[in-house]
Amino acid sequence: MCGIAGFAGGFWPALAQKMNAAQKHRGPDGDGVFEDPEAGIGLAHVRLAILDLSHAASQPMHSADGRFVLVFNGEIYNFRELRSKLESGWVFRSSGDTEVLLAGLALQGPSFISQLNGIFAFALWDRKHRKLMLARDPLGVKPLYWTEPKRGSLVFSSEIKSILLHPDLTPAPDFYAIQEHLARGHASGTRTAFKGIERLPQGAILSWCARDRKAQVVLCEPPDLGANTETYEASVEDLRTAVAEGVRRQMVSDVPVGTFLSGGLDSSTITLLASKHAEQPIQCFTISYPSSENRIDQYVDDLPYAREVADVSGLPLTNIEIKPDVAGLLPQLIAHMDEPLVDPAIITCYLICKLARERGVPVLLSGQGADELFAGYPRYPAVEMTRVFERLPMGLRRVIARLAYSMPAGLEGRSGAGIRRARRVLLDVDKSADARFMAYASAQCDSAITGIFSPEVRAEIGGRHSAEYSFQLMESSGVLGGNRYINRDLADYLPNHNLLYTDKMSMAVGVEVRVPLLDPAIVNLARNCPFEYKCRGKITKRIFRDAVRTLVPESILTRPKAGFGAPYRKWLRYDLKEMWFDIVDASSIRRRGWFDPAALDSIRACSDSGREDLYMLQWAVLTVELWARAFNLS
Repeated sequence: MCGIAGFAGGFWPALAQKMNAAQKHRGPDGDGVFEDPEAGIGLAHVRLAILDLSHAASQPMHSADGRFVLVFNGEIYNFRELRSKLESGWVFRSSGDTEVLLAGLALQGPSFISQLNGIFAFALWDRKHRKLMLARDPLGVKPLYWTEPKRGSLVFSSEIKSILLHPDLTPAPDFYAIQEHLARGHASGTRTAFKGIERLPQGAILSWCARDRKAQVVLCEPPDLGANTETYEASVEDLRTAVAEGVRRQMVSDVPVGTFLSGGLDSSTITLLASKHAEQPIQCFTISYPSSENRIDQYVDDLPYAREVADVSGLPLTNIEIKPDVAGLLPQLIAHMDEPLVDPAIITCYLICKLARERGVPVLLSGQGADELFAGYPRYPAVEMTRVFERLPMGLRRVIARLAYSMPAGLEGRSGAGIRRARRVLLDVDKSADARFMAYASAQCDSAITGIFSPEVRAEIGGRHSAEYSFQLMESSGVLGGNRYINRDLADYLPNHNLLYTDKMSMAVGVEVRVPLLDPAIVNLARNCPFEYKCRGKITKRIFRDAVRTLVPESILTRPKAGFGAPYRKWLRYDLKEMWFDIVDASSIRRRGWFDPAALDSIRACSDSGREDLYMLQWAVLTVELWARAFNLS
C-alpha cells in the first residue's frame, strides 16, 4: 500500500514533493518523484513496503527502455501467476507485484487490467505518446481523486489534501455532498464534499493526452454473469471453496499479517481461515467499552465472542477498551478523512490500526464486504418484511407512520433501544419499497437535515432529495427485488463509506487493510445468486452462514448483528456535552453560515429529552464543523 499523486498540463516546481509530504503517513518506508517539465507532468509516490522490501521495488518505477513510468497503490494478489505469463517478454528486476503491473500494462495495454486480482489505484505515464492513464479497482477498495484545476490541466491523488496544494485550486464546499453526509454519512457517486473534486469511479480508467489536454473517463462494466442455474447446495459448496481460497491468496506478504476480530461472522471466518495459512501465529485485535457506556446505544458486546474465536484458533487477542476521551481524536481523524464522513467507527478503526502498527503488524485482514454481498444489514429483511403493509390502504399506512412518529426514540435501556428499532421500521411504511430501503439506509430524514441548514444553504439545495443518486442507481440497474438494493450498496455505500474510512484510518498510521471477502470469485458468485439465497425472512447472509458452518462456532453463527462503532449517543448526551457546545458555538456557526444555531439547539434538546433520536445528526454536525475548520472553509 502506498500513496500516489501527480499532475499534468503544466509544470509547477516542487509540487510533486509537496504532494508527497501531505500524505507521507501513507508511505513511511520511502518516497520518490518523477518530473518532466517539458511535458508538463509530475508523478509522486510514498511507499509502505509490503512485498519486495528492496530498493528494486521503489517507485516511481520505470520500464527498462524508459518509455513507461508507474506509480501504484495497492496489492495484486495473483502477481506470481501473471508474472509467469509475462516472463517471455520482460526481464524482471524485482520480485514484487509493482513490476508485474508495469510489465503487463507495457506489453498488453489497458486490457491487462481485467486480469488483475487485487486492490489498486495507479497512474501510468507513456513518455512516447505523452499519455497518462489512471485506473481504480472494480470495487473501489483504494481511493483515487482527481480534478481539472483549469482547462487543459489535471491533478490527482490518493488523498484530497494533496490535490488542494495545486496553485490553481481554491477549496469550496459542495452542499449537495454535505447533505448526503448528514443523511447517510458519506457523499454518493463521484461527488466529494469539495466542489469540483471527484472520485474516479470504481473500475474506471481515465485517459489524458498532452495533444488535446482532455480527460476522458471510461467505465469498465462487470461481465454479465447470467442467471445462476446451480442449486442452493451447489452454490454453498462453491462459496465455501471461494472463501477459503480468497483468504489464502491474500495472505501473501513479506511482513507480518494480523486480523480485525470483532467476533462477528465475517471477521471470525477470516481469522479462522487465516490461522490455517499463517507460518506463525497471527495477532488479532478487537475493541470493547465499559458496560456503563452502553446505557443508551445498547450495542451487543463483541468481546466474549472475539475471545471464543481466539481461543478456538489458538491466536493471541488484543483488546482496546474505548472510553469517551477518544473523541478528542476526532479533529485529527477528520483531517485524515479529507471529508466529513459520519461514523464513530473511524475512531475504533484508527485505534486498532495504530496498535497493530506499534505491535509490528503492518497488514490487517478485514471482513468488510460480506454484508453488502450477502444482505447482512437489517435493512434488507426490513424492506422485505414491510412489504405486507403494501396490501393496506394508503390512508391506514399513513396512520401507522404517524403513530410510529409519536413513539419516543431516545430513551435509555433495552426498552428504549427496542422502541427505537420498531419506530425506525414503521416510520416509512407509507412509502415505496425503494424509499423504505433508503430510509433504513439513512440516519436521518431529509426534513430534519434541511431544518438545520441556514436559509442560504437551504436555497442552494432547493428541493433535492439526499438519496437522488441512489434512486437513479437502483432504477437504472433494471434489477428487481432484494438484489436491487444489494447492487446499490455495492456501488455506493461500500466504496464511499466502509472502504473509504478503512483506507484513510489504516493508512493514517501506515497499515494496509485487505478485504478477502471481496475476492473476485466471491463477488461474482454473490452477484450471480438469487436474493433468497442471501436473505430469507429474518435470516441474513444465509448462503454465507451455511458455507462456513463447519468452520465457525455455532455461537458465532447465531449471535446478533452488531455494528463496528462506538456508544456515541451516551457520549453526546453526557461525556461530550462540553465539546458539542464548544464546536457549535452560536457565533462561530453564524460566522460560517452553514447551519441555523437555533435549529441545532432544538435537535440537541429533542435528543436529550428522549423524544427523538437525533444523536447521529448531532455527530454529523460535529464532523462537518471539524472538517470545515481543518480545511479553512467558510
